Amino acid sequence: MSQFATASQIDVIDTIIFPPGDIYSDEPPLESDLHREQIELLIRLIKWWWRDRENFYATGNLTIYFSPNQKKSE
Repeated sequence: MSQFATASQIDVIDTIIFPPGDIYSDEPPLESDLHREQIELLIRLIKWWWRDRENFYATGNLTIYFSPNQKKSE
């Protein structure tokens, strides 16, 4: 705990309930550091490639859902 934390900050920190880190899932691991680094690299490359343009916006998001059927209901 920081020596500069106020009493109200300590109260908030003490009331935060963290989920367990060992939750089982049979899904493939997502949102790894490698995925984040790949997104960052892609964004940097896009910005470099279009460095002379001002009509684009590039960003990223780690949460991706893919449906092989491409149905809007999935």
